[in-house]
Formats: sequence, structure tokens, C-alpha cells
Amino acid sequence: MSAFKQFTTKDVVITPFDVNKGFSFTGTAMTASDVGIEVYAGQKPTSSVFISQSAIPTGFVFTQNTTGIYHSIKQLYYSNYLSSSKGDYGVSQSIVPGVTREDDRYVGPINAPRYENYLQSTLTQSRFFPTGSGTDGDLSVISIPTKLFGENIVPYTFETTYTSSGGLGFKVVDDGDGNLIISSTTGSFGYGAGVYGALAYGVEGGVVGQVVGQIFYSHGIAVFTTSSMAALGAEMSSSLVNLDNLEVKFSSSLRIYEHQYKCVISENEFLFSLNPTLLSGSLDDVYYDFVTGSIFTPYITTVGLYNEQNELLLTGKLSFPVPISQYVDTTIIVNFDT
Repeated sequence: MSAFKQFTTKDVVITPFDVNKGFSFTGTAMTASDVGIEVYAGQKPTSSVFISQSAIPTGFVFTQNTTGIYHSIKQLYYSNYLSSSKGDYGVSQSIVPGVTREDDRYVGPINAPRYENYLQSTLTQSRFFPTGSGTDGDLSVISIPTKLFGENIVPYTFETTYTSSGGLGFKVVDDGDGNLIISSTTGSFGYGAGVYGALAYGVEGGVVGQVVGQIFYSHGIAVFTTSSMAALGAEMSSSLVNLDNLEVKFSSSLRIYEHQYKCVISENEFLFSLNPTLLSGSLDDVYYDFVTGSIFTPYITTVGLYNEQNELLLTGKLSFPVPISQYVDTTIIVNFDT
């Protein structure tokens, strides 16, 4: 049998806190069913068709096409940065009319971004988006699934290292403000025909300290738009060519909530047991004599939490039966995380 008591607001404390976990994946480990990291190549189409029928497949598990990747990244993250690396702004100030023109008031900022491009910092960010022809219209994307990064990738923790078969490569890290920067390089690398059909080209390796793209922490998306990094996706293919030369590291962040319920039993509460085995048996409502004496004290073995519909949500078992005090309050703390 059970005895119930309503919680008050001071008896319930819910505390959020963030937990982090680091990950490191190299090569085909990224394509495992419980991982699913993708490396995509984006390429500006040669025609005005949004999704060209000649678009080349890209990705390892969830295959996309190079034209679709290019346009998606452009729309989501770079639509404000097509004509200016500092961002294209539109007038957003509003006029509150007065009785006369002299009484008109202007409210709001004078300039604001035209589109939402998911800025990762309050600092003015410079972004470059490739709009040229041929290899000058290429970009690359590393896509990390939500099941790995949780709420977001922790700033300052993203790192990717690529080394070509010839020993040339680079290491890129994020600066905590949404920029991807070369931290070290071993020169330049190039690749020939077979990646984009008949195309053959070489790409400069970049210099240490150069911004080569942006990372969007809450989306798990890293975009490379300049130098060798823009060609990273083209270095890979659906057949996993060169994938073993790539390493991706990052830390995930997940917010969990600690629930604390303070179950307070006052000194004059629950001093009478509802256990049916204490009935004398002769009558349904008559208890044994020792139960009604002043020295009898019920014990607590289990605490259950119910919702407003009287539905049991969870139970907590005590390690040993605890007697209810007749002289002071008895308090049991229930903690659980969600």
C-alpha cells in the first residue's frame, strides 16, 4: 500500500548542465553505421539549371550531388557574402510618422544582414564563397551527424588533418568564432583526371594562419571554400579513395537536466502503516495490537514519483528500510538525470 504527498515548488530543483565528449575518427571509421560522417564536394554548375543532370555524385553513405551541395551551402551560409566578404547589408530602419515630416522618428538599426547565415560570433565575420568557373567554383563539406555532436560541436575543438599519398597535406582547426584556419601544412597537393571526369588541376596548399572556411557548431557542418581545402571533397569519392588519409576530431556538447526531489515527511505524518498483512484477520479494519502502540514505527522501503494523473513515473529503492521518525522530519532526496 502507498501513502501520497504533494510536492511544493521549493521541494523540486531542476538544474541544467552541459557535458562534453571528445571524438576522433580516421579513414573508413567515419563511414561506420554508428558514425556516419560524410565528406561532400560542391561544384558550381556550368549551366543555369539548379540541379544539373550531369551533376556528379558525392558522399559515402548518403550520396548527394555536387551541384546540390554547392547551392545548399550557398543559400544557408553564404547568401550575404556573394558580393562582399564582410557581408551584404540591407536597410532595415523603420519610420514612425509624426504630425509633420519634422516629427517623424527613425527606429531600429540602419543596416542589417539581408539573410540569416548562422553567424557563430558577434564579431564581424569575413566569409568567402567560390563563384568562379571550373575549379574556382568548388567547395568541400564535412558533415557530422547529430547523434555525434549532440547540441553542438564545442568551439575550439574541431580539427581535421589530411595527408595525401605523396606525403603532402594540411591541418585545420577552428578559432572558436566559427572560422577554420590552417594551423600547419606540409606543402601543396594536386590531383588529375578521374575525380571530376576530364578535369585535371593542382591546388595550392595554403599558408599557416589562413582562413579557409567556416564551421557551424550547432549544425555539425564544416565548409571549406578556399585553397586546397576547397578540393578536399574531390580528393575523396564514393569508392572511399584517399579517405584513409583524413582524420577528423571534435568534442560534442549535450545538455542534460538533473532533477532533485526533496521528499519531506513531517514528524506527525505517515505514522500508521497501510500494509494489509498487519490486519488481525478477524475484521478487515482491525489491526494487531502491537501496530496501534506508541512504539510502533513504519519503515520506508520505496519512493515513487507520480504525475498529476496519478500515473507512476519512476521508483527509487532504498538500500535498507528506513524508519519514520516520530520526533523530527524525515527527508529523502531523489536525484535523476534526463
